[in-house]
Amino acid sequence: MRIHYLQIIGSKTEQDIIAWANSAVGEMQIANFRDKQLADGRFLIKLCASIEPRVVNWDLVTPGETDVDRSMNAKYAISIARKLGAIIFLVWDDVVEVN
Repeated sequence: MRIHYLQIIGSKTEQDIIAWANSAVGEMQIANFRDKQLADGRFLIKLCASIEPRVVNWDLVTPGETDVDRSMNAKYAISIARKLGAIIFLVWDDVVEVN
């Protein structure tokens, strides 16, 4: 997985990727891949929307305040990323647990 990941991103560092994601999302900012803001799935959904706004049905996005809301958002974020052609290296539990 790591080799495939490095082929995709090249020589970019984690900070490069975080900076790109923060600039793409705008109003929400994360510090790193362990940032607790990722747990509700909303940052990832907004990141996908920054790539293709029409792919997100905002009526399906929850506030992420409960465990059920967070799991629904995480599943939806992964679904959206797949629609965009992303290679997925995690399951929805990883989003909620910030793994």
